[in-house]
Amino acid sequence: MAWNQMLTNLRDLLADLYYNQERARRVVDAAGLKPAFIDMEGDSITRWHNILREADRRDKVAAIVQVTYDEYPENNWLAAAAKNDLWAISGADIKKSAWQGEADAAQLEKLMGDKSTLMPIHFLEIGLERARSVVKVVQPAGSGSGFLLPGNLLVTNHHVLPSPEIARTATILCNYQKTRDGLDAPTERFSLVPDAPHGLFHTSNEHDWTIVRVTDDANARYGALTLRRKSTKKDAHVNIIQHPGGGPKQIALYHNLVTYADSNLVQYLTDTLPGSSGSPVFDDDWEVVALHHSGGWLREPGVKLACYRNEGIAIDKVIDALEKHGLLTQ
Repeated sequence: MAWNQMLTNLRDLLADLYYNQERARRVVDAAGLKPAFIDMEGDSITRWHNILREADRRDKVAAIVQVTYDEYPENNWLAAAAKNDLWAISGADIKKSAWQGEADAAQLEKLMGDKSTLMPIHFLEIGLERARSVVKVVQPAGSGSGFLLPGNLLVTNHHVLPSPEIARTATILCNYQKTRDGLDAPTERFSLVPDAPHGLFHTSNEHDWTIVRVTDDANARYGALTLRRKSTKKDAHVNIIQHPGGGPKQIALYHNLVTYADSNLVQYLTDTLPGSSGSPVFDDDWEVVALHHSGGWLREPGVKLACYRNEGIAIDKVIDALEKHGLLTQ
């Protein structure tokens, strides 16, 4: 049907409740729409105008309403929307309901979404500590990212270091980042040792990981990440420390939502660039849950339509290899 006042009122309401792109995208997914077909950029009003146009075209407005009403059952206007009765509610009424009127103290301060974004301040301190072990991997054909494990081991992607021959010519660059003053931090370069008797090299094209020995004692200066079996799930948050575009170390802090996870793959909206391959994907406890390896128009297992996402290999696949070769150190 043509755009009407009911859709306008619903747009204004949802633009208030789901004001950022991440949360709006989650509603679109849950309602059975494809975010890839909707322009999600711009301000919240424009985003929800585009979403509801697509929902109306595909007869999914009721599904949008049901998803949001399930999350906000106390919202009178969504209750009215669920009964297809938003005609009489004006934009001014919606704004007034959100910001005015009587409220007790418990309602004046609250969590703004279904998952708290409040984190203890030591979250930042632990993140900085973990970041020390994330490195840039440099080889003749380009660069990627990787991270150090105990025993002076490097983990990265197979497509970054596919063979011992490539590993012999590669190096890792540690502490390649900016200081708090925006200056270049001092870096240190280490060679890789893929050959016995002092080195090792294991790789998997199927699961896109490589494990190789690092020369000298990189762990002494830059620490190591410890791995344990830990899965994640849809709608969890993940953080990726990386060398995007081959540049200085960065962390992605926005859009960090898991969109799919199983025993093999983790897909997420977290930003990456070429050069980020081989980065550790952390959960909110700063434990590694995946090894980042690709991005773009990816297919969720069991779904024919491709979606624009990033993807990592579930960390259990790397742990399986470490255990197989007797390399897992706690």
